[in-house]
Amino acid sequence: MARHAVASLIHLHNGDVVALLARRSDIPGEHIAFRESLVTGPVTPEHDWIETRARTLASRHGEDLLRVRTELLEQEQLLDGLPSRGEVVLWFEHDLFCLANLLYLLDRLHAAKLSLVWCPTPLGQFDERELHLRFDSRAAVTPMMIAAAREAWRAYTSEEADALNALLARDHPDFPFLREGMTLHASRFPSPANGLGAIEQTILGLLSTGPLEFSTLFPQVDSDPPRFGFGDAEVMVTLKAMAGRGVPLVTMSGQQPKVLFTITPAGENVLSGEVDDCKVNDPDTWLGGVHLTKENLWRWDGRVLSRSAVS
Repeated sequence: MARHAVASLIHLHNGDVVALLARRSDIPGEHIAFRESLVTGPVTPEHDWIETRARTLASRHGEDLLRVRTELLEQEQLLDGLPSRGEVVLWFEHDLFCLANLLYLLDRLHAAKLSLVWCPTPLGQFDERELHLRFDSRAAVTPMMIAAAREAWRAYTSEEADALNALLARDHPDFPFLREGMTLHASRFPSPANGLGAIEQTILGLLSTGPLEFSTLFPQVDSDPPRFGFGDAEVMVTLKAMAGRGVPLVTMSGQQPKVLFTITPAGENVLSGEVDDCKVNDPDTWLGGVHLTKENLWRWDGRVLSRSAVS
């Protein structure tokens, strides 16, 4: 009697923790951790993708450039071969960190047979039985969802921030959390009120009541809501940038793991809106495909992103 071929299953997990849990849960198929952080640094697919991302990740996390470049190249080669290998199951959570990576994969693998575990709660909190239930209830990625994801990825990686405005202006019933996640991304752009993005605003607000050690500060930076999904490395990069500006907004003292952060007088003035951070500290950061500088400054007023001049 002829045997029916069993379709291959390849699981892509947003990081190592859930990939390990899924392996231990005996969920069938090959479990691969997708290692990227597309919420940080330049995200410019048309401009030397591997080298740009390798330099970003290596510098931000203090890792060896050659090793990071090699791992990214191997990961891209793996993605190249996935459409011909069977069903690809994407495991991601409702937060901006996951969303940026998921949009990339939906755009990159749009021709593959895709299904999705798109979870509003952290997958790492589930036990083996609950992970199996999530796997069994996975949904096929529809053409409508692929179309929305590809539009969102183009907007996220555009050099012009206002490419996001059309995406933010409407709901996306075929893609839960897309509008909310892209709104969180937009909120990272400087505010017209004081030049701070939402995460910087939250950090200074927390420090305004007194100095805090990182271990106390970090869990409060991304309370629910909102859901940026940033790990300790991303938050620490933000804090170091705020401390390293020409006019520092915070100071750092002590050594890991007991680094103490304190708001500066300049930080207090910016927090209160008396001073615009973009006027005292020349912007120089990347948000998706947008390079924020004094000459290319975009601000988020809570509704739209628009270009702004620094006087």
